[in-house]
Amino acid sequence: MGSPVSFVLSRMAACGGATKNKLTVSKRVWDFLTKESPAKLARLKEETKVSILVDGETSDIYVLQLCTPAPGTANGLYLARKALKALLKETEKELKKAQRHGEMVGCVALLDKSGPGLGARGPAGGGGRAGGAPAPGCSRDEEPDRQCPICLGEIQNMKTLEKCRHSFCEDCITRALQVKTACPMCGRFYGQLVGNQPQNGRMLVTKDSSLLLPGYEKFGTIIIQYVFPPGVQGVEHPNPGVRYPGTTRVAYLPDCPEGNKVLGLFRKAFDQRLTFTVGTSMTTGRANVITWNDIHHKTNCTGGPQLFGYPDPTYLARVQEELRAKGITED
Repeated sequence: MGSPVSFVLSRMAACGGATKNKLTVSKRVWDFLTKESPAKLARLKEETKVSILVDGETSDIYVLQLCTPAPGTANGLYLARKALKALLKETEKELKKAQRHGEMVGCVALLDKSGPGLGARGPAGGGGRAGGAPAPGCSRDEEPDRQCPICLGEIQNMKTLEKCRHSFCEDCITRALQVKTACPMCGRFYGQLVGNQPQNGRMLVTKDSSLLLPGYEKFGTIIIQYVFPPGVQGVEHPNPGVRYPGTTRVAYLPDCPEGNKVLGLFRKAFDQRLTFTVGTSMTTGRANVITWNDIHHKTNCTGGPQLFGYPDPTYLARVQEELRAKGITED
């Protein structure tokens, strides 16, 4: 994306009592924790005697519910929530560190495989810049804007990407874009990204001037209905030949100028098959179903961000950043 991802933890409203027992967490943080550090999560559950369930999801957030084995354990639930929040914050830091390391290692490995193509800029297959060492006469402590994020040497024949303004050596970024048409630093796409959303879906749009969204009371509401009939997975899906059930999803936007701008971007994303995918639902655990695909939609009119509704003053700006990262812009 054009700017660093901010992982936000916020508490949900209480369910069945005064003690709050839900947390919202970024999917990237939760998935990283369950994949890379399952022992930490298991130890937390064992020590606090609390089970943790995925109670809901949007395109980029899971709703976690903490459950105690018996009623009357409010203090234990409070301590468990506190411990879980600390673990999630620790995981967030580890994820960011892993992402930075992965970007650098991936780009260096890419150029290392290019071999003789780097000829004049470093020894092929040796300890040259493709292996991560600075070019002769260059220091790793040189000014960041003069250091290529891919080869880690001084930038040669600087090329700056038009949309995100990140700069690289011309040879480095040319080779990187041949492998993936996205900025190695921020992931912003250059070119057209096409997803694997089922092709037989429909995006239906209506407007209701009497339905007012909190924070946009001067405007009516745009109602988006996504409709997919049952189908069979293709070669681009996880289980080709396996059937998936149909689904209908509804989302809401304010009928203001910026809301209509986002609607146009949503249409582009849908046409490029980016809005949905076929996989496993983290809400129900069912496999081979149609799920959201990392473009945040407001599926409720009210309730705020915690309930995936309004008011949410920065939502329209945030979702445009999500879309821009996938190459979806007005241009």
